Amino acid sequence: MLRRFSAIALLLLAAACGKDSDFDIDTEPGIHAQGAGGRQEHEETRRVLLFYEAGFNSLTDALNDDMNKELVQGYSEADRIAGLPKAYIPKGGRSSDVLLVYTKLANGMAYKPVKSYLKRLYLDGNGALVTDTLQVFEETMAAASTEGLRRVTSYVKEHFPAKGYGMVFSSHGSGWLPARYYFSPSEYEESHQAPSSVSARRKPDIPTESLSDDPFAGMVRSIGMDEQGQGGDALEMTAEEFAQGIAMHLDYLVFDMCFSGGVELFYRFKDIADYIGGSPAEVLAEGTFDYSQITGYLLKPEQYDLEGLFRDNFMRYYRQTGQRQSSTVTLVRSDAMEGLAEVCAALTAKYRDALAALNYNRVQGFYRLNRHFFFDLEDIFVQCDATESDLTRLRQAVDRCIVYRNATPYFLNIKIDTYSGMSMYLPCGGTPLLDAAYRNEAWNKAIRLVE
Repeated sequence: MLRRFSAIALLLLAAACGKDSDFDIDTEPGIHAQGAGGRQEHEETRRVLLFYEAGFNSLTDALNDDMNKELVQGYSEADRIAGLPKAYIPKGGRSSDVLLVYTKLANGMAYKPVKSYLKRLYLDGNGALVTDTLQVFEETMAAASTEGLRRVTSYVKEHFPAKGYGMVFSSHGSGWLPARYYFSPSEYEESHQAPSSVSARRKPDIPTESLSDDPFAGMVRSIGMDEQGQGGDALEMTAEEFAQGIAMHLDYLVFDMCFSGGVELFYRFKDIADYIGGSPAEVLAEGTFDYSQITGYLLKPEQYDLEGLFRDNFMRYYRQTGQRQSSTVTLVRSDAMEGLAEVCAALTAKYRDALAALNYNRVQGFYRLNRHFFFDLEDIFVQCDATESDLTRLRQAVDRCIVYRNATPYFLNIKIDTYSGMSMYLPCGGTPLLDAAYRNEAWNKAIRLVE
């Protein structure tokens, strides 16, 4: 399967002049908070890491393994005695870093309604691992929804004030595509109609295979997915809906999800997080990361080590053989994305005719099942016969964004000859209906790929 993005009593103190702000910290759930002392407002030095597992879908078993086996196993007694550096669970003190896990997982494949949970993991005074349920959400709340995401992140922001926040989002994913398009493009096209303002091109090549035809369905993982029953009916978020669900600014936003390395997503989320990581191609079901060690990269160091996280976990796949040697990863810095958009806008205008006439089969793609919607950003302009000076400008702009990128020679049956680290849509490989949807993407508004 591929990945397609005990409460304690509160101490209440009152005074005639009103509540003392020094004691605001005691409203935090899940631990016995200790006052900082004195009369000074507490200075936040801790960081918060939230794992958001939208697994009410066919990834339930894989995401359950990530959180309830690997993450917990990462702090085994044997590891602690051996002093392994990567397995890390913070202590439960008021100034300690905070590790939170939100999960909505299916109970079997019948997809009967289930509650979802936000929990905190920490070590008590004796060094024992504690899993503390902070919030239980009703069965009707979808994890793959703006409402669900906003409720969870708002709770985290309100109850855990911190120096910085990081988030790892895991679920199915289909990049910038309209929700539910990826599952069966032909059915979506038949049930929707492109606006009359979109000019029809040559008859588009619309994939007819549904995901049920995928020969690798047991191996791989819109944004997020909540199944509503068998047969492909599900809730998904668009990139815009996902962005609206984030209640605070993030130091980093890491996707363990298929098609999460598109320039469209990186650009849309650039104002939400300082660093964004994802995969231009799909992701194997076991996930991009080793969850028994992931917290050591994201919490334990004085400064989180995102580059090390992506590098070391890519090498974990690179050392595999056969179809298990399948991975594409990219980590970008958001403050350089605007510069990339300026360069791409100029190149799009200059090579507009070449882009329209381009044979998309010549361009490096990161897709299977004939879903020709994700192409290598640099190779698009290479195949348009852009001048060497223009390609140099593009490569320099991409390099300023990239913190780390790498790809195995193949992803399953996709041969990867060119890898800039980002994918992009190509109208010549799309449809009028997709063009209409793409027109509203923030990236398209910046570069005018679809006018």
